[in-house]
Amino acid sequence: MRTPIVAVAFSALFASAACAAAPDVQSLTTPCAECHGPAGVSRAAKTPHLNGQLADYLEQEIAGLADGGRATGVANHVPKTWSPADITAVAQFYAQSTAQRPAQAVDPQKVAQGNVIHGKRCAECHPDAGRRSDHDAPLMAGQDLDYMLGETRAFVSGKRKFVFLMDDAFRGLTPDELDAVAHFFASQAQVKK
Repeated sequence: MRTPIVAVAFSALFASAACAAAPDVQSLTTPCAECHGPAGVSRAAKTPHLNGQLADYLEQEIAGLADGGRATGVANHVPKTWSPADITAVAQFYAQSTAQRPAQAVDPQKVAQGNVIHGKRCAECHPDAGRRSDHDAPLMAGQDLDYMLGETRAFVSGKRKFVFLMDDAFRGLTPDELDAVAHFFASQAQVKK
């Protein structure tokens, strides 16, 4: 009779220790909210929306910011003190956010041109107008236009490194065509209605 009681006691002890060790996502994301908003919808210009993004993608990007592998102009963007569990918890928090991204002012002609380019160059990795993903690509629908324009220029200049598939997608496109793709993604509702 002692064994079951001891087992229950140990289980309760380990369960309470696990709960106590869980990252405090609210505290971790408080500084993030200044630019990315409390639910991951950006408030600052040229800042990506994080809401509803793929957790694995967010985790990879946050880890890169924490260890310096991903360039950023924001000092101490992600504290080096964040543990892998902290990074995972924050990524899950934003991935699960259902906040709606605002509609953006876009150029209808660029949207139309970007739609054609998307179909030929982007749809394999960013299907459903960027609402879904393949090949570990981020979700792009409704992403902040100015952020996408800036990141496109960073990729082209070499300041930000391409994943291998992006080299092929960008190759040969003019700056105007790249802008058109950004306008296309920015014009899309994050969730299909």
